Amino acid sequence: MIIDFHQHYLPHRPNYPGETRQSWLYDGSRVQGYRDVPALLADMDAAGVDQVVWQGEYFLHAENCLERNRRVSNARRMNPTRLHAYASIQPAHPDAIDHIKQSIQAGFVGVGELNPAAQGFSLRDPAVIRVVSFCAQSNIPMLFHVNEPVGPAYMGKVMIPLHMFYECAARFPELTIILAHWGGGLWWYEQIPTVKQVLRNVWYDTASAFFTYPDTTVMAQLAGLVIPHKVLYGSDYPLRPEKYPDDWLCRWTNSMIQSSPALLRDAWMGGSAMQVLNRTAEPPTSVQPLLPALNLATPLVVVAEQWPDQLATLANWNVRYSESTPWWQTVAHALSESGHGPEVQARVLKAITEGLPH
Repeated sequence: MIIDFHQHYLPHRPNYPGETRQSWLYDGSRVQGYRDVPALLADMDAAGVDQVVWQGEYFLHAENCLERNRRVSNARRMNPTRLHAYASIQPAHPDAIDHIKQSIQAGFVGVGELNPAAQGFSLRDPAVIRVVSFCAQSNIPMLFHVNEPVGPAYMGKVMIPLHMFYECAARFPELTIILAHWGGGLWWYEQIPTVKQVLRNVWYDTASAFFTYPDTTVMAQLAGLVIPHKVLYGSDYPLRPEKYPDDWLCRWTNSMIQSSPALLRDAWMGGSAMQVLNRTAEPPTSVQPLLPALNLATPLVVVAEQWPDQLATLANWNVRYSESTPWWQTVAHALSESGHGPEVQARVLKAITEGLPH
């Protein structure tokens, strides 16, 4: 069983109103292909691919997400046993949870591809957190676009700090998260035991990796050492190199088969994807979300959410909170970075906790 976990249904160039970024992605592109369902099924047969998962385009406007989902639902009817789909949503929209419920009822099997930078939302936005929490509680997987933070510019590359996805996994350890495009390299940090624990329910797909990491064998060997059971084969079809316009799905599938470690090949090419599709991947039991408690070990992110008034008090000691503040930075760490030692830290703790209910 071979499952391509990351494709897009693009029978022709998308044309949705108000989607400037999406239009820019396709303008003059030499690597974007377009294939309808009959052509896709023929390519799947040629490549030996049994099933695919269509990921959604990351539209800015919710109405365009809904229209895309309607078109995909109609296309899936041509072969529902081989064609699966994730729902495209705008998670900042007030009706996003209702949109997800409607999509699941219509046969969609997850939510994605989501792109915070392209869709203009933050994973710290309370409205977005409610949506992610709903998916976590409902066992609905979510797939995010992630790209490497270094290297050259290219169409579609965005500024998304990797620590935001780490934070999402820490907040919602029961949520199945798939990070596209090798997760922008986040998986490499799973060599750190505590990081591996937090990211226990995070998976990584290989979509469009052939553009960024041309030596598939090296990537497969490294991933086999660090994240042996968390790789999902994905192609990003109908994206393809310019010199292989017609048979790229076959070439990329064969490349992954040949490069995958023998003992992991079946899992990477379809077994792990089946777990995610069937939602049988076990959520972690040893990772618990951080509980609100105000002390020196409290992350600044939690202070900003639970006790925002205390940010002004912390500012008196030159501690500043912003969107780029990492999840791991605690009050003590921030004070230390500002040059304050244990005695000052004790005074600050007293100042920010006085008057709080016990």
